[in-house]
Amino acid sequence: MSKFSDSIKKSVSERILAFDLLRGYFLCVILFNHLQYYPSGLDFFTGRGILYASTAEGFFVVSGIVLGIVRGRKLLTQPLKLATKLLWKRALQLYLTTIVLTLLFTVIGQLFIGNPGLKYGIFTDWGHWWTLIRDTLTLSYTYGWADFLRLYAIFIFFAPLALWFLRKGQWVAMLLISFGVWALYPFVPQITALSQPFSWQFIFFAGFTIGFYWETILAWWRNLAIKTRKVIGWSFATAFALSLMGSFLLVFGHEFSGALGNSLTSLHRLVEPNFDKDRLPIARMLLGAVWFWGLFYIVRRFESWITRHFGWLLLEFGANSLYVYTISAFVVFFAHLFVAPSGFEGFIPNLVLSLSLLGIVHLAVKKKFLMKIIPR
Repeated sequence: MSKFSDSIKKSVSERILAFDLLRGYFLCVILFNHLQYYPSGLDFFTGRGILYASTAEGFFVVSGIVLGIVRGRKLLTQPLKLATKLLWKRALQLYLTTIVLTLLFTVIGQLFIGNPGLKYGIFTDWGHWWTLIRDTLTLSYTYGWADFLRLYAIFIFFAPLALWFLRKGQWVAMLLISFGVWALYPFVPQITALSQPFSWQFIFFAGFTIGFYWETILAWWRNLAIKTRKVIGWSFATAFALSLMGSFLLVFGHEFSGALGNSLTSLHRLVEPNFDKDRLPIARMLLGAVWFWGLFYIVRRFESWITRHFGWLLLEFGANSLYVYTISAFVVFFAHLFVAPSGFEGFIPNLVLSLSLLGIVHLAVKKKFLMKIIPR
């Protein structure tokens, strides 16, 4: 038996492999979508990040679930003060990392002004450099490809409040408050850095709640008849597959010629406003829930096969998710300075380049490059 298989067996009781597999998969898709080297054949794997739901939301949900398990339920017998201390320590770590990365990418980016691959939105008004410091410290300005860290820092900072409600069994009240914050989105300045936390916090805290009650949910699930579980599970899996294909058809309908292409494009324009990625309308969140649980059921059903063939990549990514995300941000930033989106004209060069950059990220994980410094 290989060392990899041994390590997997030892971790089964400590981690839920399906969540790590999902996070690893989400991170691969996020990397490819940030690179935007298309066409590459990976389009069918990623949806180019423009479908009606995305792996980005899934990444937040599964991260919320894991945090709810690790810092919620598992510390239930410990004082809330301890859980708060651990959560705020993590939030501070991510906050400082966000500041460092933003300033670092901004300074480096000045050397490449005019480069077609330089990410948009870079600060250039150095006559008012104090504005950069102020906006960076208040998280109203971020730059680079690691902006999720800012959201995590904010959400984890408020997680102790959510945990206080959950410990009192008031999960409905907590989710209603979270939904109320989500509803405030139209009333805040429509700048992604300021408005996005209002909408995206809901899916994070929904995941956090699921994680807190994970053992209860699992016990309920196991008490169902096997046939009932299969019907529910495969219903979600089927709905996921069909709605995913439908989303592909509408979003990429313009690729079809003639009346069919025109009809699909017209329908897409009609439907698209209900699935805005920053606003996270109810329709998008419901679709995202179907996709997440449908995919989760598939991963659980085929967990052994997926682990055997792809665990070497997905589990390592999933177990070091924030590290992988941060390293990917550097890879994308510098890769674009040499090969700007949308990459090469040829299918094969884009595929080779995308997979090679994925390999660099994986190599960094294997070699534990700066792993003591970069959050995991």
